[in-house]
Amino acid sequence: MKKLRFLLLLTLALLCLSAAASAATIPGQQSIAFISDANGYVSSLTDDDPATAWSQSGSGGVDLTINLYGNTVGEIWIRSGYAYTQNWYSHYDRPDTVKVTIYYQANRYTESYDVYRYRLTDAYRPTTVSAGWNNGYQRLLLPKQYSGVTRIELTIENAIVGFGRTGATISDIAVAAGSHATATPRAYATATPKPYVVYVTPTPGPWSEEDDRNDGYVEYITPIPEDDDDDLVEYITPRPTSTPVVSVITPTPAPTRAPIQYPSAGGIVTTLAKRVATRSGPGTRFDEPGSFFSAGDEVKVFSKVYDDYNNVYWYQIEFQYKNEWYRAYTSESYLNINRNLIPDEPAIYDPLDSQKALKKTYASFGPGSIYKQYTASVIHPGNRLDIYAIEDGWALVEYTDYGSPKDPQPQRRGWVPLDVVYEN
Repeated sequence: MKKLRFLLLLTLALLCLSAAASAATIPGQQSIAFISDANGYVSSLTDDDPATAWSQSGSGGVDLTINLYGNTVGEIWIRSGYAYTQNWYSHYDRPDTVKVTIYYQANRYTESYDVYRYRLTDAYRPTTVSAGWNNGYQRLLLPKQYSGVTRIELTIENAIVGFGRTGATISDIAVAAGSHATATPRAYATATPKPYVVYVTPTPGPWSEEDDRNDGYVEYITPIPEDDDDDLVEYITPRPTSTPVVSVITPTPAPTRAPIQYPSAGGIVTTLAKRVATRSGPGTRFDEPGSFFSAGDEVKVFSKVYDDYNNVYWYQIEFQYKNEWYRAYTSESYLNINRNLIPDEPAIYDPLDSQKALKKTYASFGPGSIYKQYTASVIHPGNRLDIYAIEDGWALVEYTDYGSPKDPQPQRRGWVPLDVVYEN
């Protein structure tokens, strides 16, 4: 009997060690009794597994309750969204503004609570070298370290809508004692250009929507006590309040040029960070139309798609070169643009439809006869065409260039009239 008890205890210890080894390494991590929602226990939020997740039911009121053992808590870690893959992350809604209510023992007989709000950063699998992130978790620093915490309530007040339009989703949650926020936040390293580390600081500062769109500054998020203000306020690093004395110099006006008249509606005009290299589709398996322009030149950006294989976003851009119009794909490093402003395309291997070509044709670089044609590559009747977009009577299709001498034969994306893929 003693031997059997020893073997059971040994097995239990090995299981605990295995679980601890697979868990995220969060300094000062605290034990959670259980997490619950309106329907009962939610075990997926404590398994440290991005392939499992909880989604908001939309029942109203408190969404999640983290039940504790009277722990010391200075940080809350949230793995926002369904973090299993980029495509799953983009499919599901993600929390944006979260109300956090901390319940703690004020004294031997009295329980008290404080309320704060946070805005989460929307980023799939952020860089793991940024202090304050760990395997996709986002770290919410409390204004002070609380002792005797019995529970934490989370209410998702706003969400970032994914293309699947599900309820706001969270993969995992953890809490830690750690270092709470101060008036002078510790100098953690952050990723650039988008800051991934989120601080809380009680020092107020100016804010505007224009500042919010500027990704060059580290975001400082200030929790607002429930009794003082019911609105979310987001603070950017304060600018100097004194007005410096400067010499006024009348600049020489720069030469102006007429704005480019793009043929397509929509999209966002931006400048190039460097000479842009292009592909006909979002990936290195597609052929290369060429490299164009220089840093500072303009292009229009329409959409983006994440390439898991190369770990990069590809953007569909439009530009004019030698009096001919093109649409092509380039990687994120070539553009000066805020990723969050650009809509997502269907995933690389998830077309809207698949058809066979009904007649012989040549693909074009854009949705219309004004765009340059791929005259060296013919599409024959019966060729498979995967359809990724439809615009102005044209379809963006992906196909294999069977006429290419390259081995393997390259993939290409191009635009064909709708009557090539669908009967009238």
